[in-house]
Amino acid sequence: MKNYKNVPQSLYGLTPSQMDMFMTEDNPIRRQSGSVTEQSISSRKNYLDQGGMYSVSGMMDQGPSKYSMSVSMNRGGGRGYGRPESAPPDLPSLLLDARICYLGMPIVPAVTELLVAQFMYLDYEDASKPIYLYINSSGTQNEKMETVGSETEAYAIADIMSYCKSTIYTVNCGMAYGQAAMLLSLGAKGYRALQPNSSTKLYLPKVNRSSGAAVDMWIKAKELDANTEYYIELLAKGTGKPKEELVKDIQRPKYLNAQEAVDYGIADKLLSSSDDAFEKRDYDALLAQTKAMKAQAAGPRAAPSGSR
Repeated sequence: MKNYKNVPQSLYGLTPSQMDMFMTEDNPIRRQSGSVTEQSISSRKNYLDQGGMYSVSGMMDQGPSKYSMSVSMNRGGGRGYGRPESAPPDLPSLLLDARICYLGMPIVPAVTELLVAQFMYLDYEDASKPIYLYINSSGTQNEKMETVGSETEAYAIADIMSYCKSTIYTVNCGMAYGQAAMLLSLGAKGYRALQPNSSTKLYLPKVNRSSGAAVDMWIKAKELDANTEYYIELLAKGTGKPKEELVKDIQRPKYLNAQEAVDYGIADKLLSSSDDAFEKRDYDALLAQTKAMKAQAAGPRAAPSGSR
């Protein structure tokens, strides 16, 4: 520190007091740098505290500073002033707000946890509105036919679908293989749809190659038999076909295009832009209209009893 102060000022262009500001342990620059953390400079922090503006001078009452480095995103668009109510929603939140659940990967525990939570929330929020399940999944196996998930994960989703009071609409928007095809068939009758170029494949559960004691192998075999029985039972419930016929058909993987899947009973129709069952609706208005019609129909019957 003494060496810095003893050198000629022309070397640094700074006075001794200016050198103190930069070189002492407790100086404004060091204090300011210590206050900068990963959380303090995050996009969410700036959005909530500064209205989406990250400025040099900060947010003042008169509006955002002209030194803006990010966009103000208030709900509904536009560039507003003041503190917004919340951070901008992410895409899964927007889908959930529209009562859409998306199964877009093999059925692994993390996927099951998310889908079960979404079904429970949407059913609790309003059981009178349908829930849309879009499926683009290879089931519990990957593209190499290697088991990456557990069949019990798919059965958990199937159970929550039957538990929900809301009507479940299912759509195959790419592929529905194995357990994913079973979930597709468990949608509400009349509201199970496929995209015209989607594909469906039925195959029996299996386990990866493993080794161990004989008793361990016997336990795995019993578990596989139980999973196969559950799969056939749920698939029979969805398609309406006898178990014996299903067992015979899917001894080897059975591939179906969109129309063949409809004919087999896995789905009800091919989805098109003119299908009004999957269009955006104002369900609150429809519910109010239904209640008004019921009240109007019950009105004439209630009048005589009131007169007596």
